[in-house]
Amino acid sequence: MQPSSGTSDGVAGELRSDARHVGTAAANRLHSEVDARKGAAASQARSVSSAIDRAAGDLDQSAPDWLRSAFQQGAQQVQRFADALEQKDSRELLDEVNRFARTSPGTFLAGCAAAGFAAARVLKAGAEGSGTPPAPHPTEYKSSFETTFGEPGAQPGLTPSPRGEFV
Repeated sequence: MQPSSGTSDGVAGELRSDARHVGTAAANRLHSEVDARKGAAASQARSVSSAIDRAAGDLDQSAPDWLRSAFQQGAQQVQRFADALEQKDSRELLDEVNRFARTSPGTFLAGCAAAGFAAARVLKAGAEGSGTPPAPHPTEYKSSFETTFGEPGAQPGLTPSPRGEFV
């Protein structure tokens, strides 16, 4: 027995409504999580701004003025970002990011790339400082066959077995 067209339209409408409700609930949850954590992010941004400003002051006298100015402007931009994080909620911040990405896509992409590189450096430094050895490069892995018998295609030679016998 086939459901009537009216019944399938009703089910489809109910599914769309449920999907919208789930999407809205997920977005609200995400915004509340971001709002709860933005204070820590603002504090970190202020620390970064302070470090950049100190770096500008620590440049030696032979450093070009444009470099010192670039550091100082960078510190000011990060400070403004920290202020915006504290003063605005996550929806306002998202609207500003969207607006900026639409008006300056090249700058936005460059900023994303710079943030990605910075995050990678921070994560790499954290892993090195944790005492965990870095993962070997994929070419450093050897299969159990290669470990036992050498490189594929290599001529067999006399190699000691685990018991000390030559094979």
